Amino acid sequence: MQNWPRIPGYVFREYRQKIRDILRLCTIRHSRYATLVLLGIEEQSDINYAMPVRDYLYDALNYADQVESIRKKHNEKGDLKGAEFISGFSKNDRLIPVITLCICFDKKCWDGPRSLYEMFGEIEPQIKKYVNNYTLNLITPEDISDFTKFSSGLGLAMEFIHNSGDKTKIQDLIETRKEYRSVDIQTVDIINIYTSARISKRKTEGGKIDMCDAIKGIREDGVSEGMQKGEKMLTELLKLLKPDSEEFDRAIYGTSADRKRLYKKYNIVN
Repeated sequence: MQNWPRIPGYVFREYRQKIRDILRLCTIRHSRYATLVLLGIEEQSDINYAMPVRDYLYDALNYADQVESIRKKHNEKGDLKGAEFISGFSKNDRLIPVITLCICFDKKCWDGPRSLYEMFGEIEPQIKKYVNNYTLNLITPEDISDFTKFSSGLGLAMEFIHNSGDKTKIQDLIETRKEYRSVDIQTVDIINIYTSARISKRKTEGGKIDMCDAIKGIREDGVSEGMQKGEKMLTELLKLLKPDSEEFDRAIYGTSADRKRLYKKYNIVN
């Protein structure tokens, strides 16, 4: 292990010790067939321009770990001979497929490489055909055209991030799509982390949050003071308040008079 070549910024053995963001054993069904796979998920807040190499190495290390685990079992049983004994792996042994899914929550369009080939410079076709490629399984908000295909809160989070620069669009989505009436706390956490939404989690029911209620303060300010002015003032106020504090909830869920008192208290208006 000490003689492994260095990769800029990394050491091979450090990769072996690195724990994936998420790694689960799951069954994927397609038609009448079911395949057992190891599904690894890597979460990115920003574009990683070395992601193909990073995920490629994680997959290879997963396969190496499977081979090592099988070798140890054979060693305990002492059931291999000849070439199989030397390999520590019999011709009847099988590996579990590994799929790595990279989820990037950055609203910007992914302009990094999506495959190992894209990380090369000019390469002769006669050489390239001998070089194995590795392609990212990538999900980004900008790549999704139909968010309704998601069956989990991830789709709502990605849709919110995708439209986070258009507050009118965000309001339309929350008011018209019933899915936003019951959003789990984990999804709200993702939205708060990757956007400036700062949605309060104090008013929950069964671990769910009604996003329509959560933006009630923005809607009220939009009616009474003008949408753009009201949103700007409320955003400034929320930045000064601690999330989940009494004043934070009063700013979102309280009356227009409550917010005006807070605006004066924090010198947002005279």
